[in-house]
Amino acid sequence: MCLLIAKDKKMRCPSEKELHQAFETNPHGAGFAYVDNGKVIIDKGYMNWDDFIREYKTICKKYNNFKDKCLMVHLRIGTSGGNTPGNTHPYMVTTNIKQMQKLDNKCDLAVAMNGVAYDYSPEGYGYNDTMEFIRSYMTNIQKLDKKFYTRRYFREQINNLTNSKWAFLDKNDNIYTCGNFINRNNLLFSNENHVPYNDKIEKYNNHYAKYWSKY
Repeated sequence: MCLLIAKDKKMRCPSEKELHQAFETNPHGAGFAYVDNGKVIIDKGYMNWDDFIREYKTICKKYNNFKDKCLMVHLRIGTSGGNTPGNTHPYMVTTNIKQMQKLDNKCDLAVAMNGVAYDYSPEGYGYNDTMEFIRSYMTNIQKLDKKFYTRRYFREQINNLTNSKWAFLDKNDNIYTCGNFINRNNLLFSNENHVPYNDKIEKYNNHYAKYWSKY
């Protein structure tokens, strides 16, 4: 089902440990999106851990650990289209599949999804359901409203149509999500499938300790 991590300006960056756990459970490629000089940079296609963490450390050093900056990270489990570098997320919003599959892009808006858009399975092989949804639906609502992703109505509609979680990063360095993300220590995760069982129990115990102390 993939993992989507969304960092707003005042949030922390994911740790190397968290990313390693995530890559082990979502091993079919990873990518980033962030803003530089008024453009969203899409940097993706990392199919092994060493290349992925090397690039992550490089961009963290370059952008001061993304202090006061947004960051999107996606780690994929392939469900359609094949496990290729071009099918990793994030994507730009376009009808051009080959443009979506470019490993390095500059654009005004980047998107990524966690889930399976069953009603938007592509007719041919080589690209996935997320890309088909972007191509056939999202580009159309973008024509109606260039800032559709900022509108709660459109985000809820996208969530309902795909039964999936999404993140949007625009050129103004604003990040938006739709669907229920989990806040783990001031960072948004689309799920916790990568988190070891003992860590989940510890989080649960810490959360309810204040209630148990009353009894």
